Amino acid sequence: MGKRRRKLFFIAMSLLAFVWVVSVGLTFVNEGKTPPDSAFPGVPGPAVVKGISMQCGSGGCWREMAIEAGSTMVANELINEMDLSQERCSARNLLTLTRICTGSSYAGGELRVYLRYAY
Repeated sequence: MGKRRRKLFFIAMSLLAFVWVVSVGLTFVNEGKTPPDSAFPGVPGPAVVKGISMQCGSGGCWREMAIEAGSTMVANELINEMDLSQERCSARNLLTLTRICTGSSYAGGELRVYLRYAY
């Protein structure tokens, strides 16, 4: 019975390793993949979301939320309330080895919050 258990364990571990390798491989092949809109942080009360778009560049693609901010002071308040003073990344997903990173920038009366995958 011991040999049979070892054989089943080996087969199960081999299948698990195969699924993990395929999952990681598909993640790296799909460069245009972006986090879902639901991953954006909540926008505080009076702020107005102008829209969400997908942007792409040489480093991959990301989602961007445009928020009407008006002044630098309002933008700084929003950045502090949304905890976006620095880019922050979530814990690494062990199945795909990805993290979701969130950050912000302000220009021309508009606060832009972005989401991107980090590998």
